[in-house]
Amino acid sequence: MGVARLKKAELYYHKSVHEQIAAALQETGACQIISTSEENISRPAEVENLISCTEEKLADVRYLNRTLTPHYVDPIPALDRMLGERPEATMAELEELAKNTDLKSVCDEVRAVEHETGEVRLKLSEAKLNDSILSSLAFLDYPLSIFTEGTKTVTALAGTIKPENITGLKTALGDFSKLAQDSELIIAPFSEKEKPSEIYAAVIYSRSVESEVREACSKCGLSVIEIPSSFTLTSAEEKEKISASISELEAKESALAAKMSELANANMLTVQKLSDYYNSLAGRYIGTAKSDETECTMLTKFWLPADKAEEIKLKIEAISPEIDLTLADPAPDEEPPSLLNNGNLVRPFNILTELYSSPTYRGIDPTPLLAPFFWIFFGMCLGDAGYALVVFGAILYVFRRYKKISVGVKEFIRLFLFCSVSTFIYGVISGSFFGNFIDSFLPFLVPLKNSLMLVDPMTNPMQVLGISLLLGVIHLMFGLLIAAYDKLRHKEFIDAVGNDISWFLLIVGLCLFGAAAGGMLPEHFVQIGEAMAILGAVIIFFYAGKEKKGIISKIISGFLALYGSTSYLGDILSYSRLLALGFGSAVIGMVINLLGGLAADIPYVGWLVAVVVIVGGHLFSIAINILGSFVHPLRLQYVEFFGKFYSGGGETFTPMTLSQEYINVKA
Repeated sequence: MGVARLKKAELYYHKSVHEQIAAALQETGACQIISTSEENISRPAEVENLISCTEEKLADVRYLNRTLTPHYVDPIPALDRMLGERPEATMAELEELAKNTDLKSVCDEVRAVEHETGEVRLKLSEAKLNDSILSSLAFLDYPLSIFTEGTKTVTALAGTIKPENITGLKTALGDFSKLAQDSELIIAPFSEKEKPSEIYAAVIYSRSVESEVREACSKCGLSVIEIPSSFTLTSAEEKEKISASISELEAKESALAAKMSELANANMLTVQKLSDYYNSLAGRYIGTAKSDETECTMLTKFWLPADKAEEIKLKIEAISPEIDLTLADPAPDEEPPSLLNNGNLVRPFNILTELYSSPTYRGIDPTPLLAPFFWIFFGMCLGDAGYALVVFGAILYVFRRYKKISVGVKEFIRLFLFCSVSTFIYGVISGSFFGNFIDSFLPFLVPLKNSLMLVDPMTNPMQVLGISLLLGVIHLMFGLLIAAYDKLRHKEFIDAVGNDISWFLLIVGLCLFGAAAGGMLPEHFVQIGEAMAILGAVIIFFYAGKEKKGIISKIISGFLALYGSTSYLGDILSYSRLLALGFGSAVIGMVINLLGGLAADIPYVGWLVAVVVIVGGHLFSIAINILGSFVHPLRLQYVEFFGKFYSGGGETFTPMTLSQEYINVKA
């Protein structure tokens, strides 16, 4: 239980079988290769060549995957794919597929279509821009050649101007008789009510006054529009030509998209299979590249679980008799990776530890320690027996429907299966079944429900708050005892007493004193609590100043350490969220039932509306409350609980395995 015991393996073998050895180690899925890169050793040349060739193939596969995926309609639904319902293939079958697939030609064909599509889209974008320009020039009856080419004596410009600057431009063009005679200002019609920010305008003028006209336009804020030189007809005639061009380009773009979809449907399954195949090969060869070599032999070092050592040894020795495998326990100065090895009841909670940080190889695995608390806290937060039954039923359906769920996904789902049990138990003892559904719609079951109730968050929330805070004290004190145990096993006796046991005595002593003074415990617990609290405070006071010099420094350090007890008060109050979330879940359920009851009074269709409101509302409530019930208990583990004894920092055991992103690959 806890962190699995590992063995360090040193495998010596002839170079001629290195591919078989690498394949065997990968197929076991239980060997983490140890890199020897820090030992300044040479890399096997053959392996480097294999890596290079595989990376080239992977580059083609990634390109095809990236390009074809948007055009591919996966026949396997996303949920089915996530839960393992995917094609299966052996490495031998994938190797044969790779030999019979010309990736280069497929890439060339896809690139050709992609390149042509890019050109069409560029032309289409340009055509639409030109169409927009022509729309803005629709107020002109002149041929656009006067703007793009002009005549020997006359030319023109068009642009946009703010409405408030139009008068100024008219004045500027009319200031000099020469400009007034040799230029014409045309303003596009506009509505004063709409108050457009900019107005289209054109100026037709004699070439002899070009510089004066442009200067006047610039000063008045006319932004000139660049009209393509290909425009020579009127805006209406050019727009008709552009519209035809746009239609043609859009048709061509649609044809190319259909061609890309055809290529995707024809090749995507093969690409996905080859992606897993080449990724598996790359992982295999990169692992082998961490080996040392001589002229004829190779040395591969790796970590493996001790309980799989014999199985892996037999598999390797079956490849060739000229193999030497030595196994040894990790040296005291070595820090192996950590592999969590817990029983069936605790294993689903491994992910909670791994989300935070894996423990060190010789450290404490907190998973069995946090599992019961997370289980209880989740149940209190969701806190509805009806919701628990829905979750439990949905998970059972998933397990019956999907038979190929990966181990990691299955364990994560099992976590919620376990937590639905605690949710059901708390829902029963708190009287919550889809909120107050029984009270509202099934009154004949109320006596049974009430007979099973032990707490009532709706009428007596202080009772549940007290239970939540008590659980918080137990949780925190348990964390302190774990920290003390860890120090004691490392023979750090003074730190265990001064850092952990002292705070345990102080906090528990104060709790006993308060409970006895409030009449919740027998009177003699007052003296016991006082003695524990005083002893704990004295130890904390003197331990805090043990490294200080001078009486004043020691006294100040001691008082500051005792002041730190306020942080424990904040930590304990954090557990009030157990009441808040459970209370929130019950209130949301009550509101949904109330709305459903009101909807039932609607004539003729009321019952149907009520069913939709109640079923839909409770399904929504389950979804949002499950999220809160997962996140908040997790925070209590990570911040309050782990903060007392656990820092993680271990390297997660990552064995060399077959890639199974798209298909289920078998050895």
